[in-house]
Amino acid sequence: MISFSLYHYVTEHVALVIASAFHLIPVPFRIRIYRSLIYLGVRLYGPSCSLRAQQLPFGMYMKMKSVEDHQALANEFGALRLVGSQTQIPVPRPLDLVSDTETSYMLITTLPGQHFGSYIDILSDDDLDIFKRDMKKYMAQLRSISRQGTPKHAISNAIGGPCYDYRIVACQYYDKDRDDFFEPFIDEEEFSNTLRTPALPDVFHSTGHGILFTHSDINMRNVLMHNGRISGIVDWENSGWFPDYWEYTKAHYVTKLNKRWLAVVDRIFESFGDFKLDLAIERRLWGYCF
Repeated sequence: MISFSLYHYVTEHVALVIASAFHLIPVPFRIRIYRSLIYLGVRLYGPSCSLRAQQLPFGMYMKMKSVEDHQALANEFGALRLVGSQTQIPVPRPLDLVSDTETSYMLITTLPGQHFGSYIDILSDDDLDIFKRDMKKYMAQLRSISRQGTPKHAISNAIGGPCYDYRIVACQYYDKDRDDFFEPFIDEEEFSNTLRTPALPDVFHSTGHGILFTHSDINMRNVLMHNGRISGIVDWENSGWFPDYWEYTKAHYVTKLNKRWLAVVDRIFESFGDFKLDLAIERRLWGYCF
């Protein structure tokens, strides 16, 4: 019987070979092929819970966004390359990124497993300890990623561009003419000032934190498990270079009610520093976010 790891290796290799062949085809025709594969994926695997993502045949997966949000997919594509080259974190392999006049398409490999949220209520304490140990290892690798060159902006997305983060958006006044992207920040002070609210003039983050590579959306949906172990960390479109507390506080921001998950988050990040004050500041600011 073929082991699952061998099966995954073979399917990923097949996906890479097919994607290499796709790159020989002009973009307009390639997009037609991708649309056909999306249709076939729906027929074979059923529609995804998101209208902007679909499992495809041949070990591939497609993510889509409007061209106005192309930067989010471009950032995820770059992040997957960066994480895949500098860590052992299980992430999808980025295969292609193309656009037409309306839609951007990002082709990646699939990963095995189900969302961690499907398991959290049935895992034993011992199994949860294994999960925490694995996540701590992967977060340490993520936070050790080196930044190339001397960036003009201290805080940016993974590829040095505008930040795409709903926590930042949520603290801003509504503006129908503003999109969800915020230009990179020169330094941490500029970033912290953006998070402030006039209602709480004395509540703000200090400066001087380390700026580290950050997933920025660690939650029970974005961590995959298979056979009791982490099989993937997905959805990197919010990733970038942020203050060292950001990964921890964002994990609390995304999931505020599941106490078992939040206890896991606390244990994972306790070895990286004491972020209790940063979380307390964030919680006060969240009260003024929409």
